[in-house]
This record gives sequence, structure tokens and C-alpha cells, in this order.
Amino acid sequence: RILRTRNFDEVIKDILGTEEEINTINSTIKEIKVQIERLSQWISYRGKIEDLGTREIYTVKLGRIRCSKYKFEELKDKFFRSNVTLEKIFQDEDFIYLIVAYHNYYRKEAEEFLSKSSFEEADIGGYTGTISQNIDLLTKKVEYNSSRKTRLLAHMRGLAEEYRNPLIVYLDWLENSLDIENAINSGFSTESVSFYTCWVKRENVEKVIRIVQEYRFTRVIEVEPEEGEVIPTLLENRPLFRPFEIVVNLYGVPKHFEIDPTPWLSIFFAAFFGLCVTDAGYGILFCILALIFSFKMKEARNFLRLVFFCGIFTVMAGAVFNGWFGDLPSYLGFDKLFSRLAIFGDPLKSNVGAMNFFRLALLVGVIQVIYGLFIKFFDSLRQKDWGGAFFDSLPWILIVGSMVVLVLSSNVAVSMQLADAPVFPASVSRYLVWLIIPSALVIVLFSAREEKSWMFRLFMGFLRLTIVSGITSYLGDFLSYIRLMALGLVTAGIGVAINKIAFQMLSIPGVGFLAMAVVLIFGHIFNMGINALGGFVHTLRLQYVEFFPKFYIGGGRPFRVLKDKHKYVTILEE
Repeated sequence: RILRTRNFDEVIKDILGTEEEINTINSTIKEIKVQIERLSQWISYRGKIEDLGTREIYTVKLGRIRCSKYKFEELKDKFFRSNVTLEKIFQDEDFIYLIVAYHNYYRKEAEEFLSKSSFEEADIGGYTGTISQNIDLLTKKVEYNSSRKTRLLAHMRGLAEEYRNPLIVYLDWLENSLDIENAINSGFSTESVSFYTCWVKRENVEKVIRIVQEYRFTRVIEVEPEEGEVIPTLLENRPLFRPFEIVVNLYGVPKHFEIDPTPWLSIFFAAFFGLCVTDAGYGILFCILALIFSFKMKEARNFLRLVFFCGIFTVMAGAVFNGWFGDLPSYLGFDKLFSRLAIFGDPLKSNVGAMNFFRLALLVGVIQVIYGLFIKFFDSLRQKDWGGAFFDSLPWILIVGSMVVLVLSSNVAVSMQLADAPVFPASVSRYLVWLIIPSALVIVLFSAREEKSWMFRLFMGFLRLTIVSGITSYLGDFLSYIRLMALGLVTAGIGVAINKIAFQMLSIPGVGFLAMAVVLIFGHIFNMGINALGGFVHTLRLQYVEFFPKFYIGGGRPFRVLKDKHKYVTILEE
């Protein structure tokens, strides 16, 4: 209806012309103000500007010299000895503003002296009359352009009131039409025939064929991809995992032969975010806000569902570590009730709680890294990449798993406070050695199998066992997960500080309760926001840097469906 009843060509031409004129006026005003500022430095000069410059016999100039270099009397004496006459017209904290004159017979000597004295000549060329006259004229130009700009802005507001909504709909229609036009232009046409190629989801092939065959003189042919052609990737997951596709899309979708990492990272991402925030109160707010906005922002529902799932795990993490808006229950008399839920202890109040947090952070790190290696192993089997499975993945699964068990079966785990006592019997180490040694030999011999020289192959294999993505790299990966504990403690610590400051406000006569409420509300909003952002970024980092490299490459081409994409309007279907 809008397209039928409106002609937007003249309106758009008017809007764009007005915008261009406003931009020109803004540039003019800015330039004039620069000129006014430059002239204002010399407002103390009462003479005419055209009297300055070089004449047949003499030269007169305006300029300035820094005060820190010379006192005026010394300056005057030095100028006089160089046949230059000067008078001070103004002085501020930084400069002495001067008018100087000299006979052209001494011109070369005088100009050399002025240059050595760091004399900065006034940039007022091209003007006539006095400085004040020129400033008045320029000020009137600014006023004229400003009034013209005001009228143009009023005209633009009038256009906006009349045409804003129709133009937004028109823009939405134009962008969708442009997508269709680009799709048509991507084909090949002769005088009588046009050819188009497209990718179609396998389940939609019959539907597309049926639609096309409704038109006369059309034919659909299924073709195989050319060699080296990049096949687009479309992520399709169950509703439970679909929100986590955002994380994969930020990194890059998988290539068509790769495994989709979305389901595998989902629970880790939500759990790690929860540990980074570790406050059940904030988690409840995340869930409530996500539910509220999901009804109003339909286009952002996937992201809001992601926030909701992260909020659930934040509630669980906060509950087990006694985080409820910091330590707010202790001020309200409910500390004992919530402490019963804190099965891992309070990391800020007890050493047990802190060590449990430390152990949990390392444990989930070890689990995710080994999990990534298993995904790589089974994905290599799926692709019949036997070398990748048995030379790259399986040896590292055995080495990393065995070394973790070795540490937990020795007193090293006790000394590092990873456990109160060895988790496994010490006798297990004699069996694990026979897993580690052959696995290490396989890595040394075959991890660099693409190299032709056996000596270089062994050298690279040794590096890959030890330094290059080797044992030291895995150790660094495990330690990276301690950031979960660090961020969780930061959130808890700031929350505790906010509560302490807030309840101290109660001592203020009259407005104590109001001040306490303000500090509590805005303090916890700030803490929740800043640590949610930090938790999201660091959780992304753990997926991208520690988890994905174990089995995932990415860099695929996203499958983009040719359909209406309404960026500016919402279509309501009755």
C-alpha cells in the first residue's frame, strides 16, 4: 500500500539534498570559527591589516615569541642591535605579541635574526581592515549559517514527522529487493535463456523443484559441487543447543566436512560463565531479564535464551559457593539458611571454600581438554582419517589422562592442595608408564609425518611432544582455567564491598536508608554488568583458545538463505 500511494523519489532527493547542505554549513561554520580564533589572538592590534607586509623601503610584521625565552627589555635591545624595531602589543602567560619593522636594506640580516629568535609570524594574510572588523564580519557569517542550519533542521524534522514510518518500510523493502536483484545478477543469461545456480537444503529440494515447475519453460537440474568449491554450512541444532550457535558463529562456522561444535561446547560455556559470575542473585536477575525481553525482542531471542541458560548455571554456582548479591543474606539475618546450600563453602570466608573453587576450576579444565581430544579422535574415525585418530589424538588422550592420574596418585597432589590425600593408589603409576612411553614414541615418530627427512621428522616430533602444542602447552591450558576462580572471586569481593559500604550509610541521619538503597541498587547493577561482560569474554576465550584447537578449525562459508530479512520493521501475522 505504501509503495502504491507514495512517490519517494522527490522526498529522498529533498532529504539527501538537505543533509548535504547541513553538512556543508557545519564545515563552513567550523572553518569560520578557526579563522575567528586565529584573528582573536591579535585583537590588541588596532591598525589595518593591509598596512602590514613588505613595502618598497620597509617591512612591518606581526608575530609572537615565547615569554620563557626572553624578557621584553632584553628582547628589545637584541632586536635594536639587529636593526629591527619592535613594540609590544600584548602579553599572556606564554607569549609576547609584537609588531616589528625593519628597513629593507637590512632585510636579510633582520630575517635571519627573527628566525633564530623563534619569531612566529601572525597568519592573518588575505584580510583587509582591522582585526575587530574582520572578527565582526566573520561572526555575522556564523550567525547567518547557524540560522540557515536551524531552518534546514526544522525542515528535516517536518519531513521526519510526515515520512519517517513509510520511509523505514520502504528502506526495508529496498534492502530485500536488493538481495533478490543480487541473486538474479549472479546468474548467466543469453538472449533467450537464463541460468542460475543455488544451494538448497536437502530437505527442501523437492519443494524448490515443485515451485519452479509451476512456471512454464523452466527446468531444475541437480549438479555436484566442483572440485575445490566451498560448500556452505548451515548450523541446525535442537532448540536446547541453538542459542549456543552464537558462540560458533563468532568464531567461524565449521567447514562442510567438520563436526558442529555447538552441542559439545554448550554445557561448558554456560557452566564457565556461571563460575565467572558465581552469584545466585545475579543469576536470577539474568533469567528474569532474559524472559522479559524475549517477549519484546523477538529478533534477539536466541541471544536471550543464551543469557537465560547462563543465568541458570550462575544461580547454581552462586548457591554452592554462597554468593547471593555478595554476602547480603548475612546483613538480613538469613545467613544460616543460605549457608546450607553452599556445599563447597564460601571462598571469601573460608580456606576450604577457596580451595574447593580452585580444584573445581582445574577439574572442569581437565575434563574439557580431554573431552576435546575425544571429539577429535571420534571425528577422525568418522572421516576415516586413521592417522589423525591413532597418531595425533589417541596418544595425547593416553598421555594427558595418564599424567593426570599420576599426579592424583602421588603426594604432589597433596602438596599442591589438589586433594587432601592421593586419589588413586600409588601402585597405578607402574602401569601408566607403559601407556605414556609408547604414546610419546608415537608422537615423536609420526606427529610430523608430513616431513620427508627422517631427522627433521624426529626433531619436529620431539618439539611437538614437549613445546609446540606439547606437554607444556597442555599444562598452560589447564592453568588457564584458574581464571574461572579469579573472576568468580572478583565478583564476590566487589559484592561484599558494596554491601559493607551500603550498610554503613545507615548511620547517616535522615537519609541513611535511602543512601543505603541507592548504593545497593546501583552498586550491584554495576558489579553484575561489568562481571557479566568479563565472564562472557573470558568464557569465549576458554572455548576459542583452549577447547576448539583440540578438534576444530572452522572458517567455513555460512549458508545464507534468500528470504525476507526485516531489519527495521516487525511483521505481525494475525
